[in-house]
Amino acid sequence: MTDGRHRTYGSGESADRSRRAAHHRTSHRLAARAATKTAAGIRSRLSRGALPPPLWLRIEGITVALVGPLAVIGCTVAAVLAGLPSSKAVAAGVVAVLALTLYLFVTRAGRLISGIVAGLGIALALVVPQAATELTLAGRGERVQVVVTAVDTSSEDEGRYLCSVRYGDGTPVQRRLWRGCSASVSPGESIAMVYDPQGRIAPRGASPAPDTWRLVAQGAGLAGLLAAFSYAAVVRSIRRRY
Repeated sequence: MTDGRHRTYGSGESADRSRRAAHHRTSHRLAARAATKTAAGIRSRLSRGALPPPLWLRIEGITVALVGPLAVIGCTVAAVLAGLPSSKAVAAGVVAVLALTLYLFVTRAGRLISGIVAGLGIALALVVPQAATELTLAGRGERVQVVVTAVDTSSEDEGRYLCSVRYGDGTPVQRRLWRGCSASVSPGESIAMVYDPQGRIAPRGASPAPDTWRLVAQGAGLAGLLAAFSYAAVVRSIRRRY
């Protein structure tokens, strides 16, 4: 009877050991498979990072690099030529910037580089309306002498003076001028003003050294940087897409 019990206990212990050994072997195999898959995924990501981006992705990057800056410039210039104030022209450009940034987020380009693209786009949207206004007035603007009726200090910039002016026939100009206006200018004196014959762009005081080409150079530089970072954002997104 005792021998039977020992045999029963011995066979039970042997079965338990067999089950535990099988469980350990199964766990080891699952762990080995997981490690193999992880290593394969890492090798795949490293190989994608090391290899040049595929042709379709480079084409997509070039397309975004061209369309993005052109959309920002086109929206702002169209708003200026339509006679909208600078604030609305900037807003139109910002809308294009937001659309570009949203596209980069959708393609999982990364927060940092998408933020850089958004910052460059907003800076471009701030510069383009000024450059477009200067170029338009330089191309079709007409110069005329106007009479100063009052000189005030700007509420936004204490170092800037604003002159209220009128035409020679007495018609007041709706916009106050700061170019050509200074503390030394007195009511009754005349200063030069450039205006748009079509009336779409607000008149401004004539400057002996306009900032036209400086603004154009700034806009071109920002547009180039925006295109470069947009291309880089699209190309690097392949590491996050797959």
